[in-house]
Amino acid sequence: MDLTSKIILVTGGGSGIGFEFTRQLAALGNTVIICGRDAGKLAEAARVTGAQAIVGDVISADDQDRILSDIRAKHGRLDLLINNAGIFLPYDFAADPDVLQKIESEIAINATAPLTLTRRALPLLHMSAQPGVLFIGSAVAFVASPGTPVYSGTKALIHHCAQTLRHQLRPHGITVFEALPPVVDTDMATVLKSKNFKKMKPADLVRAIIDGLRRNQTEMLLGQSRQIRLLSRIAPAFLFRQFAKTEFH
Repeated sequence: MDLTSKIILVTGGGSGIGFEFTRQLAALGNTVIICGRDAGKLAEAARVTGAQAIVGDVISADDQDRILSDIRAKHGRLDLLINNAGIFLPYDFAADPDVLQKIESEIAINATAPLTLTRRALPLLHMSAQPGVLFIGSAVAFVASPGTPVYSGTKALIHHCAQTLRHQLRPHGITVFEALPPVVDTDMATVLKSKNFKKMKPADLVRAIIDGLRRNQTEMLLGQSRQIRLLSRIAPAFLFRQFAKTEFH
């Protein structure tokens, strides 16, 4: 995939992995549009990177339509949709007083929103000569994480959907990519404490993903994700026990 002079939408582009995508892709000469709920973070990211910012909540159908309508009006097409926005919520399923809200939020942001936004973006992607969709998954798609009762399930769903959409959208000329990183050293992962997992730097992660996009590597296992997938096949019980030792603070 040629990543120059492209129109690219990055959800959750104001911080973390999304910000790093914005920074590196803008530096390559692409037009990067970022969206998110935090207007302050978006404005700062746009100032630093030269990206275009649209405040909007990806779980809102109206906001999805508004974001895509803005892109259509200004650019007429979308070359790459990066479904990056996500939340990571460790909690005790039985004891947390806010568990019901957390369940709904995590499923809405991590699982439902990437799929509904992708569906709504198809007309704009069809206007591109080389359209693509990138889902940011996770290595926990391969193993249940006891401390995060819903998060790993949402990533498993995205992993399966990425495979099926890759098959269904190929005849339409749209390439579906999925990146499955390990734990990444962002603010979202500061709650995680474990000596078993080495946190990957956001800059290294995004650099590797961009390289994978250029090589048309539709499924990217990054960092410790390769080991996690292998262990999920040959020693699933051992892998589960290792994840069960993870502490959160």
